[in-house]
Amino acid sequence: MATNLITMIFSILAAVLLVGSVAAFLLEVPAETLAGVTVVLLSLLLMFTLGVYAGGRRIRIRRHS
Repeated sequence: MATNLITMIFSILAAVLLVGSVAAFLLEVPAETLAGVTVVLLSLLLMFTLGVYAGGRRIRIRRHS
């Protein structure tokens, strides 16, 4: 029973540390930089999704004889 309580306390402390470090990072970095990184990551994700969609389709090539 005591190990569950210790694990829960450490989990809560780790979550608080993670949220605090993310908040400190967001306060330090300008909003334009975060927006730029978000746009680049979303465009890469869209390009990857489009590539998976296009790669899954068969392309038929007609040869004129």
